[in-house]
Amino acid sequence: MNRFTLLPAISMLALFTGRAEAFDRFVEVGEPPECSADSVVRALEGTMCCFSFHEVKRPVTQVYMLEAGGTSALDTYLSPVRYHGYNLSLAGSWSKRLPWGGNSWQMTFDADAGFSRMLNPAKNALMLGFDASFAWGAAWTRTIDTGVSFTAGGSVSAECGVLYLTRNSNNPASAKAALSIAATASASYPFRIGRLPVRVSDRVSLPSLSVFFSPQYGETYYEIYLGNRSGLAHFGWWGNRFCIDNLLAFDLDIGPSALRLGYRYTLRSSWTNSLNTQIQSHSFVVGWIPHGIGLRRNAPSPEAISIYSL
Repeated sequence: MNRFTLLPAISMLALFTGRAEAFDRFVEVGEPPECSADSVVRALEGTMCCFSFHEVKRPVTQVYMLEAGGTSALDTYLSPVRYHGYNLSLAGSWSKRLPWGGNSWQMTFDADAGFSRMLNPAKNALMLGFDASFAWGAAWTRTIDTGVSFTAGGSVSAECGVLYLTRNSNNPASAKAALSIAATASASYPFRIGRLPVRVSDRVSLPSLSVFFSPQYGETYYEIYLGNRSGLAHFGWWGNRFCIDNLLAFDLDIGPSALRLGYRYTLRSSWTNSLNTQIQSHSFVVGWIPHGIGLRRNAPSPEAISIYSL
């Protein structure tokens, strides 16, 4: 095999990568001798070793949060009176940049489980609440020159829970369940307090379309158990089911991990079958981000580039 057979391919490779010296080393003045297959392979290996490629890393950003604060609930299936008390919850969020559109998309998975304890205004009736939710979403991201980052996207979620009124004997519990499609958006900005890197962010999730569970007015769960299951699923939109989740957070990149301090407001409301439900909470948030948020970055590595999702 004559090595000039490979000249077009080698020249295109050199031009594409900007390494013309590799082409010059391969071509010498004079009559080219015959090349064996092994010599051709060695020539190609010598050419390719001149080119370096960066490995792109997209680490998963993990956030684990403990939330505590005040809550109130009105559920006319159980009582016409609004109950007030406190709530505790554990939440987690896992996000990662995706290779779509030049790394401009990110994927997020959220989960939380909560407990609430509330009393009526007379302080003589107790209501307990349990809830859990899971959500998966994708969002387009953009960072402008000032360092402000924006995201806009959507998510799908599943929610379940129950309110239990201890004083009721006929209808002591009200079950909650919903499948939702939500619009999501966020904004964040990095800055420093002295030498401490900090990122402030605000993230909003607004369920827009849903399917949710609600019994008829005065219908007992025993009737549902006996087979009266018509009209239990309802189509939800902002007119009959309005919900919002807003998280304002300050992430302090304190070293190998980061500390999150924030505030979360949630509202779950619905109106159907003449039943009014309003559950809202104001919570203080303390969180831990195991591997930081990427604000404390070392010198760029020639082998890898890390793209963070926060």
